[in-house]
Amino acid sequence: PYQYRALDLIKQIQQASRIYLARVGLELPPIDFSRRGSGEMAGSVREPRDPLVARAAADAPALALWTALDPAGADSAALAQALSAFEAWLAGHPSERRLDLQERAERLRLEPDCSACAAELRAALWSLLDPAPQGPHDRVRADALGRAWLDALPEAAE
Repeated sequence: PYQYRALDLIKQIQQASRIYLARVGLELPPIDFSRRGSGEMAGSVREPRDPLVARAAADAPALALWTALDPAGADSAALAQALSAFEAWLAGHPSERRLDLQERAERLRLEPDCSACAAELRAALWSLLDPAPQGPHDRVRADALGRAWLDALPEAAE
């Protein structure tokens, strides 16, 4: 009898610990009976969004300044424009290195021919830039053993 009592208590605990959720059904949009049977598809099918659309870069002014600071393509007009756009962007961009970047940009603005200042600012900008998005990768080519296996497949099928 004590075993039956223990079994009843275990079953009560099991039943008390169960969680019952209301069944949620699929809610389809209401049927438009005026179009039913007409074959008209306008507005009924949504176009899938293109997954390969380039995303907008949040660090575009920083990237433009980093590119303008390239020693190989030094253009003073483009550098001045990129520097002013970067300073405007930096004013509204929260960064723990904001004061350091502002000081380096101001030093470069005062001494535009200072290559060391440009190199320091370019190195400091690197940490602000987002990493490049990963694109599709090429398939790995088969090595010698893999090629031998692929060549043997048609023979095995015969």
